[in-house]
Amino acid sequence: MSNSSNTDDGKGRDAMPFELKTGAEGTTVMLAGRLGVRQARALWDAVQPAVAAGTAIRIEAKELEDMDTSIVQVLCRLSSQTGKLRIGGVSDGFLVSLERRGLEKFFMQPSAPSEAKVQILCPKLAVKTKPTAAARNSRRRHA
Repeated sequence: MSNSSNTDDGKGRDAMPFELKTGAEGTTVMLAGRLGVRQARALWDAVQPAVAAGTAIRIEAKELEDMDTSIVQVLCRLSSQTGKLRIGGVSDGFLVSLERRGLEKFFMQPSAPSEAKVQILCPKLAVKTKPTAAARNSRRRHA
């Protein structure tokens, strides 16, 4: 099942550049162009059947040029409500939009375990401490 949500905004541009496809593996939301506050409500309303059904939602954003905070908020709500949000192909515009908000690590995970390199830095600390009164007295007795 395919549900295209592209409509003309009267200026020859698509006002809602997204498309939903529902299949056996869940719902795929394809984002394209520039998405902003004008499209946020329509996008949220369009994915509600998938949210209500508890199906997996996959975001494909290969064609996305830019998205504003309202669209990022929709993605955050989807992630928190369904727990089944997955991000597929992405564009530079998608990544930059997340990076501007400090959310790239929240949404983008390494695709393979070999890419997940955990680096733990544990520098050895050279801590100088003042001797306690007991330690000073102990040294005096042994001298």
